[in-house]
This record gives sequence, structure tokens and C-alpha cells, in this order.
Amino acid sequence: MYRIAVCDDDKNIREQVRKMILEWKSQVEVRVFSSGRELMENYQPYDAVFLDIDMQGMNGIETGKAIRSVDTDVKIVYLTAYRDYVAGAFGVHAFQYLLKPVNRQEIINVLEEIFRYMEASDKKIILDFRTVDGIVCLPVESIYFFEYENRRIRIVTDEDEYYMVERIGNVAKRMEDFGFSMPHQSFSVNMLHVKNVKGQHIYLDNGMEIPLSQKKQKIWKQELTAWLSARLERRGG
Repeated sequence: MYRIAVCDDDKNIREQVRKMILEWKSQVEVRVFSSGRELMENYQPYDAVFLDIDMQGMNGIETGKAIRSVDTDVKIVYLTAYRDYVAGAFGVHAFQYLLKPVNRQEIINVLEEIFRYMEASDKKIILDFRTVDGIVCLPVESIYFFEYENRRIRIVTDEDEYYMVERIGNVAKRMEDFGFSMPHQSFSVNMLHVKNVKGQHIYLDNGMEIPLSQKKQKIWKQELTAWLSARLERRGG
């Protein structure tokens, strides 16, 4: 049975979303919460959480970070009336963003996408790389960044590091369609893992930090915003 939480300080909205979810599949277990604090005080593992960003007290971004500290797998769907909030929420790694007022079809689309994604979790995109130690096959989401150093490319993943002889420009071009971008002439970073950006520093969700070139600062932030906006606009495929 799927387990879903809905957290919004507007009773009408949370009841509306709950009803839409149950209309999608009546056997789904749906729990509703009126605040981020109430959700966290009663938190149990969920398949998905529909979370309002602009809540009184503990807002949605703070709540999302609290959820991530105890549950790295749950799919967070942000509900917001303000497009500008999206850029501030990227560190939470939301699955989707829906603009209010949401409608039934949007809810259904994102639910279908979430559970299609879960069922296909064993069908992740795998790419092969010719490293100095031979061919390695890596899930795209496991790669944090590529770095050009000492005439080689360092591939940093969630489990290991690899080296290959290649031009960083060629690697960056290959990875563009998978959500990678160049914040610096020596780096291509997976925007999925960007947690925060401050000045000329990019902080990743594994605790690592990579540089943001002053020359590329403006255009790279625009690329990041465009990538986030594409997630916002995307409706279940």
C-alpha cells in the first residue's frame, strides 16, 4: 500500500489534495498535517510528501530539510503559489514542484510519475566510461562531478573516484542532457547534487565544495535556475 503525507496550513488545500489522491487510488493511505512541526513530530516513512512551502512557523523548506535528515528516499512534492521559491528549495532535492492552485490532473500526473519512477528504480540510466583502469559503468545520478586535473579527468561518485584521459569539454558536452553543467572551466557538475551556492562556491549534498568561476557566475546561475524551472514545468510524462 502506498503511504502519502499532505502538509499544508490551509485546511481547504490539504483536504483538496487528499481527496484528489484518493480519487487516483482509493487504497492509498493518506495522512494530513497542518504544520511542518506536526508532520515531523509524527513522522513515519512515506512514499511521497506533498509539502506547502509558504507555511507559518516551520516553513516548507525547513520542513523539507528536516525530512531529508531522517528520510533520504521519500519523494517530496512542493506546493507553492510563488515561482520564486523554487530556487530557494533546490537543496532539499524535491521530486517535483506544483504551482497553486493545483488541479486534479496535475496531482494525478505527478503521482503516476512518482510511482513509475519507484517501480523503474532498477532501470536507472547507466553510462560507460573508459577509465585508466578499464571500462566502468555508472548510474548518472551517482556521479557528483567531473574535474580536469593533471591532464586527466577525475570522476567523483557517491562510492568511489575514477580517472580517465579525456577533454573536459567533451565530457561536459556528453553530460549536458543528463543535468550536468560547467560552473568552471575545469568542472562539470551534476545539478541534482547541488545543495547551495554562495558567492564563488558551490556546495554539494555529499559535503564537498567546488568553485564557481567569477566569469561564469551569472550564466551558470541562470542555467541552474533554468534547470529548476524545467522541473517545475514538467508534468508527468
